[in-house]
Amino acid sequence: MFDETDILQRGIALAEKHDYDQAIERFTEALRLNPKYTEAYYSRGNAYEAKGQYDNAIADYNEVLRYSAREPAAYYNRGSAHARKGDRIQAIADYDQAIRLKPDYAKAYYNRGFAYFKEGKFERAVTDYTAAIEHDPNDADAFVARGLVRAVEGDVDQAVTDYDRAIAIAPDHAKAHGNRGNAFEKKGELAAAVAEYSEVIRISKKDAKAYANRALAFFKQDQLDKAIADYTEAIRFQPKNAKYHISRGLAYAKKRLTDKAVADFTEAIRLEPRLVEAYVSRGIARAARGDREGAVDDHSKAIELDPGYTKAYYNRAQAYSLMGQLDRALADYTKLLEIAPDDSRAYCHRGVVFTRKKDFELAVADFGTSIELDPAYSRPHYNRGLVRIVQGDPQNAATDFSRAIELDPNYGIAYYNRGVAYQQLGEKALAAQDFARAKQLGACR
Repeated sequence: MFDETDILQRGIALAEKHDYDQAIERFTEALRLNPKYTEAYYSRGNAYEAKGQYDNAIADYNEVLRYSAREPAAYYNRGSAHARKGDRIQAIADYDQAIRLKPDYAKAYYNRGFAYFKEGKFERAVTDYTAAIEHDPNDADAFVARGLVRAVEGDVDQAVTDYDRAIAIAPDHAKAHGNRGNAFEKKGELAAAVAEYSEVIRISKKDAKAYANRALAFFKQDQLDKAIADYTEAIRFQPKNAKYHISRGLAYAKKRLTDKAVADFTEAIRLEPRLVEAYVSRGIARAARGDREGAVDDHSKAIELDPGYTKAYYNRAQAYSLMGQLDRALADYTKLLEIAPDDSRAYCHRGVVFTRKKDFELAVADFGTSIELDPAYSRPHYNRGLVRIVQGDPQNAATDFSRAIELDPNYGIAYYNRGVAYQQLGEKALAAQDFARAKQLGACR
């Protein structure tokens, strides 16, 4: 006949084979023989936790602590179960106890650091990860975790240093390479980022995220064919990831392969019918191929899904404007400005619509507001100059064109129209100079 120790060992062997149900039966059998058998409670708690039955696991760890109140591993495991339930406050309390009982408990520092990170308490997270490293200097994961917190805080250089140390310990640490790639990308070192993502792919050839990350780095360098190839690989490994389809669609759109872009955005919508970004992206692509009604439909759907999505109002307003539906365009720009009252470009574009409707005073007012919000934006200066020409105010028109040219010295059409203003002012020599400059820039009729 087996005693509780034999039964416990049979349960442990089953748990090692991931046969948790049978393992739990053995541990329960052992506890029937010895209700105070803490090792059986502990092992059954681990099996429950592996099955995702966190309340049962916590109950068993409680029993361990009832009979052995100074057992740091029980606090640690109970903390992990609380963390997996999403109760980070209780998890932290348990890790506190584990560390109090065992001050060199590296894993407890690591897990408490992660809980603090999820709580947004970054300074405490760094402190705990540092303690984990002090007590276990060869834990590459702790360096990676500390690096991530530092990257989130904006200290990218220190993050890279941590990833370097993790890779020195574990050269094939995929997450360390991936995170270092993210850090290089933030620093604008795109070639270095590509090299890191390539390392992740070397280590884990089916890592869809690594392909997508490398694709984005290629996209930022205008290496669009490489970006498309990598997004295609990412989709091959995760065909139901709608965002990968959107990203590949954007690369196709940038190559002016509009039909392929629309196909990708459509597939993204099929996968996630409420994904606003997919409708907006498809709307832009449809507008690019002249399907303005399709563009309006897509942006309308985006607005239905997210009434505060300003980009959808902006793009739909542009489509309405191109269709000559000026009142609808005005309504969209006005709604956009209710949501984002500091949007300089929206005021500028609404001013253009007012100009087309010959509401010149309203146009001038919008261009003026656009300039107040962003004095370095050349377009509203130019547009206001055009309106002032129509209003018979060439002096102020010339001033506006001059400011547009100051902001953008190659603004050819601004030279041309300032020449027109100078002509009206009788400044023939200045007008001739501006017409000559406009011709050099390819803007002269």
